[in-house]
Amino acid sequence: MRASPADLRALLSPRSIAVVGASADPNKAGGMPIRLLRENGYAGALYPVHRTADEIQGLTAHASLDAIGSPVDLAVVAVPAAECEIVMEQMARCGTRAAVMFTSGFAEVSEEGVRRQRRLGEIARDNGIALLGPNCLGAMNLHERVFATFSPVVLGDAPAAGTVGLVSQSGAFGGYAFALARRAGIGIGHWITTGNEAGVQVADAIAWLAGEPSCQSILAYLEGARDMDRLRDALLAARQAGKPVAMVKVGHTAVGAQAAKLHTGSDTGDAAEYRRLFDACGVRSVRTISELFSAPVAREQLKVRTQQLPVAIFSISGGVGIMMADRAEELGLALPPLLDDAARRLKNAIPFASTINPIDVTGQVFSRPTVLVQALRDAATCGRYRYVAVFLAAAGNAPGVWPLLQECIAQLRTDPSAAKLVLSGILTDEQTAWLHANGCATFAEPAEAIEAVARR
Repeated sequence: MRASPADLRALLSPRSIAVVGASADPNKAGGMPIRLLRENGYAGALYPVHRTADEIQGLTAHASLDAIGSPVDLAVVAVPAAECEIVMEQMARCGTRAAVMFTSGFAEVSEEGVRRQRRLGEIARDNGIALLGPNCLGAMNLHERVFATFSPVVLGDAPAAGTVGLVSQSGAFGGYAFALARRAGIGIGHWITTGNEAGVQVADAIAWLAGEPSCQSILAYLEGARDMDRLRDALLAARQAGKPVAMVKVGHTAVGAQAAKLHTGSDTGDAAEYRRLFDACGVRSVRTISELFSAPVAREQLKVRTQQLPVAIFSISGGVGIMMADRAEELGLALPPLLDDAARRLKNAIPFASTINPIDVTGQVFSRPTVLVQALRDAATCGRYRYVAVFLAAAGNAPGVWPLLQECIAQLRTDPSAAKLVLSGILTDEQTAWLHANGCATFAEPAEAIEAVARR
């Protein structure tokens, strides 16, 4: 069943929000949405849901959705994968009309995960619930101060709403694009990350924005469409509404396609078919994040390496890692997987991390920075790589990350056998100066980090 603009209104303009799996820690996935909604002026009712707590972040907590006793438009879900079906059944009983599911561990990890994800989608469709995710970073409507996300990208300073809609299958890609758009002076009004797409797809979000009066243009990141006809209809609707669409489509190389399968379970499809679709629908197709916000620039024609240089792509965003991997394969760089011992350590810490290269440590590192630095140290010292191209997004400014990262980089610098680091992300001037002084090149655009390695 195709979602319509009316279906997504409860998701993007809810009058009431429940956070299921609410946390008293405002930096955790179940705590950040409550913090953002309260600090940034959400005017609707807000209900923390926790099985045992009486109070969460100053609000009365409820043992379940059933226990709230009032209608809930949107449920934000931050519980383990094994509990998600129970929560979806509660939504169906209570008449909840939309859900944002942060939880990972579904189609991106196993066939059993595929089955459980399919079941979530069935419950959503049978009960008219607009389901965003699972394995997504959520959504924001800055016009109505709705922050159904655990991304810290608006923490402390949510900007005024703009007229641009940003839609991304990858949460961290979407978060980083939001930050770069803000730096470029581009106002985002709606921000939607779709993750594994058990319910709402990129196409549905584009279609909704095509009919939303406050949106005038659309930026999008896509790994693969689950329904090409649905995507075509959405892009044509945007064109008919006079709303230009710019699209980053990743996974056009073999390594990128493999990484996308492990990231959101997406089939990236045939690159030529997507090019024909975008041309027919008037979509501006771009290759980098920065080109989303400006006209594509003539990129340097780098020579493809005939002697492959072994590189690790190390990313907190599966989506950006795929984009970097596409560029690395185009330039003839080798991307061997992480060694077994290091891979086991990372998997033990974050079971849904990817160790094949691109190495995706996921957004979990925002709350577990020690995992980030241990995995980075393992990659740089395992002896398999000459360079490690690191995408940090905004992790360098997350609580507790930067001091540990400095310590790790300083230690690596004393080891002549360690791989050299090239970093991209949102960094302060002071952080950039420190990194340069310690032998690390830095870039705002992740693709430029890969190109810098290819030149060496």
